[in-house]
Amino acid sequence: MTRQVAAEQSDYDKLRRIPYLYAFNVLNMAALVCTVNSPLALYAAELGIEKGRIGMLGGIMPFAQVLCIAFLPIVMAYSQRFITGAAYASRYIFVLPWIAAPFLGSPEQAFWLLFGCMAAFSISRTLAETAIYPWSQEYMPRQVRGRISGVISLAILPVALGGSVLIQLWLDSRVGIERYFPVFVIGALFGLTSVLSLIGLRGGNPRPDTPRGLASIRAMRTPVRDGNFWLYLYSSGTQYFAYTAVNLFLVLFFRERLGISSGQLVLLIALVPVGGALGGLIAGWFVDRYGTRAIRVTLQSWQVVLLLSLLLIRPGVVFPEIVAGAIFFLMGLLFQSSIAVGSIYMLNYVPPAHKENYMTLAYASDGIIGGGATFIASLLLQLLDAHRPTLLGMTVDSYEALFVACAVVVTTSALAFAGLKESGATGVRAFFANFGSGSAIRALLAIPRYGALTSEERRQELTYGFGGTRSSLVKEELIAALSDPSFDVRHEAIQSLGRLPPGPAVIRALESMLDYEGLEELQYAALTSLGRLRARESGAAIAVFLDSSSALLRARAIRSLGEIRDEAYLPRIRQMLRDDPEINCRLAAVSALGKYADRSSVGGLVAIYAQLAAADTTASDEPRSKVVLLALAKILGLEEGFSRDWRLEERILGQRLPRLIERLAWTVRRMPGKQSGELSARIKATALGASSGETTEAFLALQALLPRIETSGHPDAALVTQVLQGTRQIEHPHRALLVLLALAVRKVLLARR
Repeated sequence: MTRQVAAEQSDYDKLRRIPYLYAFNVLNMAALVCTVNSPLALYAAELGIEKGRIGMLGGIMPFAQVLCIAFLPIVMAYSQRFITGAAYASRYIFVLPWIAAPFLGSPEQAFWLLFGCMAAFSISRTLAETAIYPWSQEYMPRQVRGRISGVISLAILPVALGGSVLIQLWLDSRVGIERYFPVFVIGALFGLTSVLSLIGLRGGNPRPDTPRGLASIRAMRTPVRDGNFWLYLYSSGTQYFAYTAVNLFLVLFFRERLGISSGQLVLLIALVPVGGALGGLIAGWFVDRYGTRAIRVTLQSWQVVLLLSLLLIRPGVVFPEIVAGAIFFLMGLLFQSSIAVGSIYMLNYVPPAHKENYMTLAYASDGIIGGGATFIASLLLQLLDAHRPTLLGMTVDSYEALFVACAVVVTTSALAFAGLKESGATGVRAFFANFGSGSAIRALLAIPRYGALTSEERRQELTYGFGGTRSSLVKEELIAALSDPSFDVRHEAIQSLGRLPPGPAVIRALESMLDYEGLEELQYAALTSLGRLRARESGAAIAVFLDSSSALLRARAIRSLGEIRDEAYLPRIRQMLRDDPEINCRLAAVSALGKYADRSSVGGLVAIYAQLAAADTTASDEPRSKVVLLALAKILGLEEGFSRDWRLEERILGQRLPRLIERLAWTVRRMPGKQSGELSARIKATALGASSGETTEAFLALQALLPRIETSGHPDAALVTQVLQGTRQIEHPHRALLVLLALAVRKVLLARR
């Protein structure tokens, strides 16, 4: 019992020990830069080994991964940490015999020496990685795996760059094949040293319930029966296929086609980890927020574009070193980060009780596909170089055919990854939708600033700015800001959430703020934002506040229900228009009924307008009455015209009302009947008074049209009649009422013509 408790590691302890993982990766990268990366390919080429066989050397490592199934009983029976360290250390012992290759007398013998050493190197690597992959699920906290992957990419960058520069300077300053020897020796020393860093990590002990011996291999039936995991294996393997094939032969492509020297290529290849570091940081950040599927598909889409762009590179291209450097950089940015994203998906998806079986199957399939990639690519290049086929009158180049084939493979890989199951992750379409709304660039630039050390005032400004982006990319920050110790930041976050595209997470976060009893301002802001988002699913949560003792919250709840237009709450709002003791709540009901376009409420709206107009003795009465007029305009379908004409009339007295009266007079004049001319002249005569603020005569002239309105046959005739009859007792009608009546009466009378 005590042993099991000791094996349980807290996330804090895991994070505290992650620097050991960074140290291991830094030292291991230094070893790889000096050995099996480009130095081996260039070394073999200078030994006279043909490129097809160079491809075979590169394919041994991934192809040897199939042996991981045979190593599974060892990994499940003994400490995965110990196996990882011992196997990683032993592989660099097999680098030292490379030095004997030039002394064997022929490229054939040199090839077989390198082949044997690489086979032993690859077997040790396979044993180490069969153990480290399931072990990594223990020492890496789930919620920050993307971030750790990005930091690793950044940490190895200086070593990759510095090592590549030093190797280039060394190779270009010396002649003879022996100049590679110090590089290999130093690389082996770095590799042997790197395993010491693994001592600081914890976990990896065999579990008591895991199967042993052959039973561990029989347990492979669990992942074999998982159809979703097979889809992942296809996507992972094909991605590895494309990267391995292109990465190996891209060096030779630039060497043969653009004439770039070996030393320059070693330096330029250092841009691969540069791109990988940047891509890893970006992809890791996105993965921790949105999951892996959308990020991987995005990266692979750009991979296809990159591979097809290689077809445009020809001998004699301007600035060949810059072109090659840009390609290497993008290879790291797109391919390495994509592979890392796939690994994170596997860590998150694999059940801990079967992690060894799942990850062994994944590792073996990657090896078969990745190893086969180099052999297939080598055979394809040799076949095309030997026969030089033509297509549509053009000679098919071997490298171009390889790039096109890899583009097709990457496309199928992306489609497979898009179809994977991923709990809690953002879908591919939903992720791309984040960039289709608002300002994604502004959002991405603001997010890191919010996470830095900031004052309350600065956080409030940033939270306000998030709303201005109108981008879903910032919803995590705004939701987190709802728990900020600052009231002002929380209030700003609620308002900003109401300006984002609606989504389940945003709606749930705003609904949670409705429970903040005692913080009426926050509840009010949440009701406002839910209404602005048209969150119909929140109707019940909003309707609770119709019974609130706070008139302010009741009024806001009514307005928000009007914005979401849920018919279920329409009867209650009609009731509150009649019965609520607070005028602000009744006016809120007026606005809501206008948004509902509730025709049955016109009588009640006219009655409350007449009441407000009769009491029009203070500066607040007239704006209140215009709330009713706007609601009536919405119900009558005249909102835009009424709002425009009234704003113009309010800005300059007589700018719109006289013209509306004259247009109405012209409409009446063209109507049939003996009195049309007289009515038209009477209406037109009132325009002059209306231009100076006199409204009584114009109002009486409009009332005289009531018989014609009642018989017009227009669907809104009865509503306009209600407005005229309900306001006829007003002695000094406001100009806003006349603007509405002039528009409504003319609309109805035009139908009679």
